[in-house]
Amino acid sequence: MKDLFPGHFKESDKSLREVWETSLFVFDANILLNLYRYSDTTRNEFLRILDKVKDRAWLPHRAAEEYLNNRLSVIDQQEKSYDDTVKSIESLKRDLENARQHPFVSKGIMKKVSSIFDELCNELKDNKSVHTTRISNDEIKDSIASIFENCVGLPYEKERIEQLITEGEERYKQKIPPGFKDGSKSGDSEVFAEKCRKYGDLIVWTQVIDKATELSKGVVLVTDDKKEDWWEKFKGKTVGPRPELVKEFKDRVNQTFHMYQADRFLELARENLGEQVSEEIVEEIREVRRRDKMAHRRMKEIELYRHRKMQQMHLAEELENIRHQMANYEKEMHMLQDKRHMLEREKSSLKEYRNKIFHEDGEYIDDNQLTDHYYHVSKSCEEVSHRLDASRMKYQELMQHMAVLEQELSRSMNNIEQENAAD
Repeated sequence: MKDLFPGHFKESDKSLREVWETSLFVFDANILLNLYRYSDTTRNEFLRILDKVKDRAWLPHRAAEEYLNNRLSVIDQQEKSYDDTVKSIESLKRDLENARQHPFVSKGIMKKVSSIFDELCNELKDNKSVHTTRISNDEIKDSIASIFENCVGLPYEKERIEQLITEGEERYKQKIPPGFKDGSKSGDSEVFAEKCRKYGDLIVWTQVIDKATELSKGVVLVTDDKKEDWWEKFKGKTVGPRPELVKEFKDRVNQTFHMYQADRFLELARENLGEQVSEEIVEEIREVRRRDKMAHRRMKEIELYRHRKMQQMHLAEELENIRHQMANYEKEMHMLQDKRHMLEREKSSLKEYRNKIFHEDGEYIDDNQLTDHYYHVSKSCEEVSHRLDASRMKYQELMQHMAVLEQELSRSMNNIEQENAAD
């Protein structure tokens, strides 16, 4: 049973120790990018552990590419976090300095607090400048390059990437991990590099399998990717790597596959490599992941909010268009009603005239011209009636559609108001 379902069973302590002695350590791009989010102490400790395992460390080409492509964005995010913190401190300082409002702070205490706030802001600004310097002179990038010297995979040929994109489309439809959670990313771009974004996880996974097959080694993948197309989750708790991944790796490589997040990797390094890793460092890494998770969730909420506002705008535009159409149909119906009344009066007059001639002479006189005119007026009156009925029907359809859109717009506005109130 364990052979058929390897991803559902925990390995023995002996097997896990052997993993740390023989397996290939593979690192995802997010592990390297998170180094910019750690304190100097935690980052240096992490790099020291990486250096300890560099003889068996490896970086998929796609992971290295994603790290280099996103490095400047992460540095920019860190700079903005310093700016936001300084703004928050300065705002609090202004509130406390306002003696006319609560909370009230005495001048003596405020003087001490202002001094501390100034020192804090100056230190934050100095620390921000360190990140700014990394744009062109990045010691973290240099350390990573040194550790992974000659340990980065080669890129796939374009034909191989195109083949993976084709395979990925079918895998994503069947929810086969990894990567199907990226299925919502646009893959319709004509730019090949952008088309690949949707299948980045699958490319990394395939490169890992190819490397493990080449070396005939098991793999420990270290990633801070938190999506459910990598991890099996139950009631909000992470159980372990998706069993499908463990099985696919076993079927294709005939070796074991393990996957850890950064904090767990350090804890196991402490146990299996005899390294000194403080609990404070492990907790900081967890806190960074928690903050990243909250930021990601907030970003999703903002995206949803923007999507709903865009929907509101489209609904409002559609309602305005419908009102414009209804106004045109109202004009048309008034015009058709007037025309029909005119034709009905003319038709009635012709009929009276014909009856009058018949009664005065005592016999019916066949007047072809009068008959033809009466026929054409009747025909025109009938056509106008049909057009009027069609306009009324279309007007009613627009009214019903407008009522549905107004209800939908009202629900959307109520949802946004409730979310704003909750925030």
